[in-house]
Amino acid sequence: MPVRRARTLGVLAAAVLALPAARAQADDADDDDEPIDDRFFVDKLEADGEEQRTLWQGNLTSTSFLHREAAGISDPLGLGAVGAENASPARWFTDLRAQIDARHVGGGRWDARLDGRARAVSTFGSTRAVDPGDLGTQSGSGTGNEYELRDLYVVRGGTKSDLFLGRQTVLDLAAVKIDGVRLDYAKDRRWTYLGFVGAYPVRGSRSIDTDYPKGVDAMGQPGKRVIPAAGGVGAAYRTQRTYGAFGAVAIVPLADDVATGTLEQPRLFATSNGYWRRSPQMDIYHYAVLDVLGSAGFSLTNLSAGLNYRPNLRMHVAAAYHRIDTETLNVQAQTTLEDPNPDVGIGVVRNNVSVTRIASDSARASLSTALGRTLRWEVSIATALRRRPEITLEDDDPDSTAGDQTIEAADSAELWLQAVDRRFYGGWRLAASFLRIFDAPILSGDNAARTTASIARLAGQRELKDGRAEVEAELTYAASKDETRGVCSTADIATCYGSSLAKTFALGGTGFYRIKRDWFVMATVEIARQKLTIIDGMATVENPAILMTTAFLRASYRF
Repeated sequence: MPVRRARTLGVLAAAVLALPAARAQADDADDDDEPIDDRFFVDKLEADGEEQRTLWQGNLTSTSFLHREAAGISDPLGLGAVGAENASPARWFTDLRAQIDARHVGGGRWDARLDGRARAVSTFGSTRAVDPGDLGTQSGSGTGNEYELRDLYVVRGGTKSDLFLGRQTVLDLAAVKIDGVRLDYAKDRRWTYLGFVGAYPVRGSRSIDTDYPKGVDAMGQPGKRVIPAAGGVGAAYRTQRTYGAFGAVAIVPLADDVATGTLEQPRLFATSNGYWRRSPQMDIYHYAVLDVLGSAGFSLTNLSAGLNYRPNLRMHVAAAYHRIDTETLNVQAQTTLEDPNPDVGIGVVRNNVSVTRIASDSARASLSTALGRTLRWEVSIATALRRRPEITLEDDDPDSTAGDQTIEAADSAELWLQAVDRRFYGGWRLAASFLRIFDAPILSGDNAARTTASIARLAGQRELKDGRAEVEAELTYAASKDETRGVCSTADIATCYGSSLAKTFALGGTGFYRIKRDWFVMATVEIARQKLTIIDGMATVENPAILMTTAFLRASYRF
């Protein structure tokens, strides 16, 4: 197989295999006579001569989610006379996702890829003065139903070159999404050069109607759509022990939004990612983004580096470091500011959120070891440290007397312990774990998590029907306490982040079932009870207990 062809099919296969994949043999095979091991999770194989016709493969996935809370009315807070609703409105969503590949269309050199999703979400009544009525809710960055197009492109493969046309994600260069064109050129078996250019959808958009939002013109009216252009060049490499890519990307807005400047300032950054199998026992990886120009200035906005070390079958050691910048938040928040304030002047925005460039650092290490002659037992320990620098919130209101607010640097730590019995009574795999989140005593500053929490979990798993099915049951207890509860002071905003003490018991179960080699179903049901105690001024208020029910169902068909 030519170098460029192997690379193209590798990219396509990686995208497809992100969800349950295809059956491996001919469609006319007898399902009952076929082994099911890994059948649903492998790509299609082609018989000799089938390259002369289109190979279709993909999967359809249906996902539904429901969360419902029931509780009494809480006591009035402050000087209020009426208690607040203690339970959140019921929330649900259902969506259908299609991932479809067409290989060597009509026996030629064109391949095609479609990945799309449509989601319907619940609504709840709103009493807000602005935009009253029903508001859609969902787990993304906006509201309302979603019509997401992740990939829609065609690929023309040559002996050494691949040409991509359409909506695509350039995984080699910081996973930049574009509506445009990309060209890969395989210099040899080790090096591939790549370049791309196209329109750049807003980061975080989960629907085609929010990919390119309209700006606001000088009269405060909707203006042109802000459609940035993105382009980049780079190189990817592959050897027997290494794989990775590096390059540079530029993003330039093509229209202005008077109210917020531009939705995306011109940006230039360099990026690199790679994987190195130093030995059969050790793997090392990294991912980095270095901003050179833009809202971030010159700074390292993203960095992840780590290693996995397995000296023998009994031991596994992992360590990682992450630096994450809020550059994405800075962009997203600009698109959700309040409307221009008519009392101040046209094009002036009253923003209720102060967006500050904040970077956080974290380091994590873990150790797992198997015990017993048959490796029946496994004991694991992991720890993590997080740090956030000092933040200054500037008071730019000329009529305000509050002044700037400074939030001190903060640290937090995690400690996780787990013990596993792989052959518990009745064929069950039993696992018990404990997680503690707390202020890091070895570092200075406040608690970055602003909460101390303890989570204990007991879970059991068991395979059924010769591996065709699996069930899991778990019992969880979680307790959390806001560190500054009862000491809120307007002179120090860092003391006003929470006043709650929460205790939650949860019982849940999950089932997985491979109906046939092309069908896979999973379902989860959980019932939880949460008790919340808050500080209201000088009084302690016990809110009514909340009974929470959560259900999740996913069915996937692979063709």
